[in-house]
Amino acid sequence: MKTQIVHLELHDDVVSVRDKISWAKTARILLVWPPRKRILERTLDLLLLQRYAAGLGAQLGLVTRSAEIRRAAGELGIPFFTTINEAQSKPWRKQPSHTIPARRNPPPDLRELRAEACPPEPAWQAHAAARLTFFTLGVLAVLAVVLLFIPSATVSLDPKLQTQELTLQVTASQSATSVNVAGSLPAHEISIVVEGSQSAKATGQASVPDKPAQGVARFRNLTTAVVGIPVGMVIRTMTEPAVRFMVMQDGVVEGGVGKTIDIPVCAVEPGPAGNLATDTLIAIQGDLGTELAVSNPEPTSGGTERTVALPTADDRARLRAALLADLRQQALDQFAQNLSPGDLPFPDTLTASQTLGETYQPEEGQPGETLALTMQVEISIEYAQASDLRALAGAALDAGLAKDLLPVADTLTIEITGKPASRVGGVTNFEIHANRILKPHINLSSMTRAVQGLSPIEAGQQLESMLPLASPPQIQLVPSWWPRLPFLQFRILINALH
Repeated sequence: MKTQIVHLELHDDVVSVRDKISWAKTARILLVWPPRKRILERTLDLLLLQRYAAGLGAQLGLVTRSAEIRRAAGELGIPFFTTINEAQSKPWRKQPSHTIPARRNPPPDLRELRAEACPPEPAWQAHAAARLTFFTLGVLAVLAVVLLFIPSATVSLDPKLQTQELTLQVTASQSATSVNVAGSLPAHEISIVVEGSQSAKATGQASVPDKPAQGVARFRNLTTAVVGIPVGMVIRTMTEPAVRFMVMQDGVVEGGVGKTIDIPVCAVEPGPAGNLATDTLIAIQGDLGTELAVSNPEPTSGGTERTVALPTADDRARLRAALLADLRQQALDQFAQNLSPGDLPFPDTLTASQTLGETYQPEEGQPGETLALTMQVEISIEYAQASDLRALAGAALDAGLAKDLLPVADTLTIEITGKPASRVGGVTNFEIHANRILKPHINLSSMTRAVQGLSPIEAGQQLESMLPLASPPQIQLVPSWWPRLPFLQFRILINALH
């Protein structure tokens, strides 16, 4: 006959097993208990499952080695087996009708059961002294809990502070890569571009042409034809360099060899070089040189010169040095603004690394009352970072710190006691003076152990003997009328002012 096999789990109860067998469509349902596990051992559990299986039209069987379950199954007429193979190979006995089995023992005495469930109170418990004793013990227990957990204390300590000072010789260079407690640290470089202008009065003098010379040129016709002379025609000397004059007005020479005309002329360039002797202007520039001859029958005159201011090479050098000094100062001011607070610049390393522009007005050799210069220069400087200075000072101070002292946070100060001096080779030396505030090391655990359970006066004396204090400890108890500090450490809070 087909059998539905249901394996039980450790967590199964009557409800979950009913859910599992509700899906069975066979005439026999075999429940398999997990080995050596105790579940569904009550007779009532098996009875409920047996009735539910019967309601499904199926016969219930068990596979278990538990003697208790086998006994209960025997009472209910449920067949049981040792293995699944045995259950499938052997016939199942027919289940009896669901009748309540007869009791083997006589019905219990309800009065006896009630007496066992509610035994009479011993006589000593009803005695007033016993009741008072138990009540007193309860009150004492509550008081003990209050004594341990209710009171709390806050202890405020003002540790005595000390000052630690140190003067240290420092060496900075770009070759250093990190801070060394011996006194060396890296030198960093920063560059900026500055621009400025400056002017100065010229100290030199020079003579320059002023007015051009003037005179009269006589033109003589070399042909029989009429020859016209245009204004602006140039005549010159035969010397080198040639002195040139320009015809000031138009003229016409009558036809015929030897015919002449006098026309006024003016030197092309001003200055005394145009003051020429008679018959010096004898050449004609241009095509008319083959038709006419020229000469000056009288000396030319009126060419003059004047004395003007002229910037000299020394003027240019002095102006450049002065402007460069101003640009260096301007760069120093900008470096001070661009560097982080506490950074230390090295003025001796200030260098004009590159000239990006340099313009003089007037240009070299030209006259002028005032010489002006505009420059654009890239300037660099070395400096020490504030973080490196603090790291060096902190490490040097830590090297001499006593074990029972700790530095107070944010109290380290650094003072540069001398101007940084830079040497050839990129090394800068300077001296710093570092100081900070120290406080005693406070072991909170040992402090609380030392004062637990003491009166405020005793606790204060104990703390003053253990720790150097600037003022007596302030102890606040909660409740305020409590006579002693708590006996539990975690109920004591110790605060240090620094």
